[in-house]
Amino acid sequence: MDNRLILWIQQGGIIMYPILLCSVIALAVFMERLVAYRKSKIIPERFVKELEKAGADPEEIKKVCLKYDTPLSRIILTGVKRAKYGWLEATKAMESVGQHEIAVLARELRALSTIGNVAPMLGFLGTVLGMIQAFSTIAKVGTGKPELIASGISEALITTAAGLIVGIPSILAFNFLRNKLDKLSTEMEEIALRVIDRLTEQKP
Repeated sequence: MDNRLILWIQQGGIIMYPILLCSVIALAVFMERLVAYRKSKIIPERFVKELEKAGADPEEIKKVCLKYDTPLSRIILTGVKRAKYGWLEATKAMESVGQHEIAVLARELRALSTIGNVAPMLGFLGTVLGMIQAFSTIAKVGTGKPELIASGISEALITTAAGLIVGIPSILAFNFLRNKLDKLSTEMEEIALRVIDRLTEQKP
C-alpha cells in the first residue's frame, strides 16, 4: 500500500477503518455481481438455440430446461408445466418464479446500496469527531498552537472526503448493476413468453 495512503488513513483517525472496510466490501460485491450478471451465464446462447429447435413440443422443451441450471430455464420449465391450463395460467406461474429469481440475483446488490449510504455518514461522523477534537484543543491550549488545532480539522476533512470517495462509486456501481439486471430480466421475459406462445393458443 502506498505510504501516502497509509499516512492519510492514519491522519483520518479511527473512523477511516470502517470506511476502508466498506470500500473493500463494495469492490468485492461489484466484481462478484459483474461476473454473475454475464449474459452467457444467465441467458446462454446455446440454451436459447436448443429451445428454438424444440419447437412446440413440451416434453422436448422440458428436457432442454433440465439440462441447464439457469434462472431462465427454471422460469420456462414452470411455464411449460402450467401451459396445459392455458396461456394466462402459464404466464402467471412464470411471473411468480421470475420475481423470485430476480430477487435472488438482486440480493447482493443491497450491500452496495447500503455502503453507498453508510460510507458518507461515517465520513460525517469523522468530521464531527475531528471538530470536537479541534475545539477541545482550543479550549485547553487556546489558539497559541495552531498545529494541534489543524490536526483535528485535518481529521475532519479527511474522513468526509474518504466517505464520499467510497459512497459515490458504490451508488454508481449499484445503479449500473441494477440496470444490467433489469435488461437481463426483460430479455428473459421475452424469451419465456415466446416459448409459451408456441405451446398455447389462448391469448389474453
